[in-house]
Amino acid sequence: MAANVLEVVESARHLTAAERREVLARLWPETSARNGHDVWVSVRFDGTTRVVAYAPGQEAHLESLRDLLQQGALARMEDESDGTYEIYGPDRTYYVTMTPAKEFAGLLSSWTPDQPPREVSIPDED
Repeated sequence: MAANVLEVVESARHLTAAERREVLARLWPETSARNGHDVWVSVRFDGTTRVVAYAPGQEAHLESLRDLLQQGALARMEDESDGTYEIYGPDRTYYVTMTPAKEFAGLLSSWTPDQPPREVSIPDED
């Protein structure tokens, strides 16, 4: 078993960032399901799902997100109370809100692996 893991790690070093994301998107949900870990989930929507963008700048990414959701993707739950997730595609991460019944997904933001969103800290007012 250890030899197999070593071979996978060594071969992964030669993959592009998009290829590594694809491998994770396919393997991680199965591992998570076996471990009972529900922060990472695999999602797949059907063709009737409504996908909208909350900001005009994200409208260009709607078709790619819709295709990804219909093919199946790896998602990381950000906030269970409002249904926000990060959806990992081969070349872009999408920050979305979606319904548990997989009837609606709203694109809040997106970014490429080499251009992640920057963290903004707002100081407390005293």
